[in-house]
Amino acid sequence: MNRKYLGAVGALATGALVASVALVPAANAATTTLTIWTTTNAQETPTLQSITADYQRQNPGVKIKVVMTPFDTRDAKFSAAVQAKKGPDIMRAEIADVANWASKGYLADITKSVSAADKKDFLPAAFAYYNYAGKIWGLPHAPDAPALLYNKAMLKAAGMTVPKTLADLKTQCEAKFPSGNGIFLRADSYWVQAWVWGFGGGLVNPAKKQILIGSAKSAAGMQAYKDLMTSKCAMPNTDFSNDYGNAQAAFKAGQVAMIVNGPWATSDILAGSAFADKNNLGVAPIPAGPGGQGSPVGGNGWVISKTSKNYAAAVKLLTFLAGPAANEKWAAQNNLLPSRSSAYKLPLVAANPVITQFLAQMKVATARPVLPQGGQIYNDFGPNFQNFLQGKTTAQEAATIVAKAWQSKLFRDYSIVS
Repeated sequence: MNRKYLGAVGALATGALVASVALVPAANAATTTLTIWTTTNAQETPTLQSITADYQRQNPGVKIKVVMTPFDTRDAKFSAAVQAKKGPDIMRAEIADVANWASKGYLADITKSVSAADKKDFLPAAFAYYNYAGKIWGLPHAPDAPALLYNKAMLKAAGMTVPKTLADLKTQCEAKFPSGNGIFLRADSYWVQAWVWGFGGGLVNPAKKQILIGSAKSAAGMQAYKDLMTSKCAMPNTDFSNDYGNAQAAFKAGQVAMIVNGPWATSDILAGSAFADKNNLGVAPIPAGPGGQGSPVGGNGWVISKTSKNYAAAVKLLTFLAGPAANEKWAAQNNLLPSRSSAYKLPLVAANPVITQFLAQMKVATARPVLPQGGQIYNDFGPNFQNFLQGKTTAQEAATIVAKAWQSKLFRDYSIVS
């Protein structure tokens, strides 16, 4: 999937270099070696190395080897390694990988190793992806969800308040920014999901084996998104293939007051001229619609390979990687959201206004279907949503086409809700 709609996996996965970094306390002979395969980028990898160094100082009998793995080839590489019984001890997994790998027998079941306190501490929408088929297969790291990002000075100058509903967003945007500098919306199916949920629609319901995207409510959410995207207050989106960068550039330069994007984009945004005063960046949950509120949760996590020969040691390290201290370090050094509620109370997290504002979005965010096929739903959703935006189909026609494609390719025993 294109991570420009999926919590910017592309931005998180630029580490194409394959290299190993061993961090070993000089004065202690390691007795256990653990290997981590990571898809972190050039800015994030030093943070991971710092966290593993912390762990080794506290556990001098452990040697950790960090191996960079390109995001785009992670599935093929990990799958092949596990099948050859040469997988790493710990793998950094994108959320859609977890159910897929667990269903294929690639992951170690850690259900009995996760404490009740930890289960309660993880943000529910982030932790949901690691629960599949009644078992726990990993722990979340750096969850994310798109939110409404806004230029505080532009909203104040226009006399616009932060909207609480999708209807209020459109009404105020059109009234306060009639010249097309109110909002820039992307032509992307990942982004429209908040509107689909806002109008009471959905994607799929695994418990009832139902496909929801083809429903009238889902189509209504898609139509409402297009109505705002093509309104007089929206900056014209004439280049779908480059609209992520175009939205970022316009927002950073103060050419548009609002965009929808996730925490992964904030470091870049804060480097823009419109945010020389970093306090000028506002973050609010995507407003509620008449049928609810939501935003798709993305991010990554840590899983243990079924082939690990050091399960007990790997679980201990896994828990540390997803622990409060590690959460705080990721937040301080990379502006990534903590996966634990308790971490938001730690000093370096509490002092970061961007992260604390995103917590409100995470509390009303929505986990995507936790299914082995979950990562494939955008193959048909994306192009058909764009066909609708281009006027080639109606919202209902596009929604029905997607639903039928999912039924024939992914969910053959599911019924389509109209």
